[in-house]
Amino acid sequence: MENNHWVEEKLKDRNIALIGFADLSEIDTEIRYGYQYGICITIALKVFPSTTSEPSKDYYDEYKAVSARLREASDFLADKIKERGFNAYSLAHLKQNEAYRTQLPFKTLATRSGLGWIGKSAALITKEYGNAIRLNGVLTDMPLTVGTPINESLCGKCEECVKHCPGYAIKGNIWSLHMDRDNLLDAINCKKAVMERGKVFNVTDGTCGICISVCPWTKRYRSELEL
Repeated sequence: MENNHWVEEKLKDRNIALIGFADLSEIDTEIRYGYQYGICITIALKVFPSTTSEPSKDYYDEYKAVSARLREASDFLADKIKERGFNAYSLAHLKQNEAYRTQLPFKTLATRSGLGWIGKSAALITKEYGNAIRLNGVLTDMPLTVGTPINESLCGKCEECVKHCPGYAIKGNIWSLHMDRDNLLDAINCKKAVMERGKVFNVTDGTCGICISVCPWTKRYRSELEL
């Protein structure tokens, strides 16, 4: 646990909501860049997406700011691990391909570390914050005490994200381990909806998130935040 505590101490002043420690050894070596361990870091959103046809500029600004803070935190942590004498690789600057995929999604680190499960919208959902969180991560060979992976969805019969998706992109299937994203989400239609909403601000990302606001787990977090 010493290395876990060290990581938590290094990140303590960065408003990190959850930190997950994952054993990635069951994942193909090339996909995990040869590293055994993953550290997933998250920041919880304090501003929430609009569920109307008009997107929220405040949410867009929050989305961009939190994403930038996570990239910086991931780079910072990787550098500190290297200073400690171990190898580390920040996932902060991975780019999506034309199918809107990355080689190793942050949410894989999250489920393998026990932070949450994949919702019907293909987003990570946690008991603490719903899916009102942004993710990033670091890969390392520094030994870590890992969490218990989560392999089952807790979404049950809930269809809120399915019903409210403006791009009709969410298929309503329940996630299970090794399920491909395309069985949950039509990523092309999702991106089209995001871009259509983004015309208001002349941007192409961070302008939808309706599936975040309508999720009952997010609503629970939001109600606690407003107390």
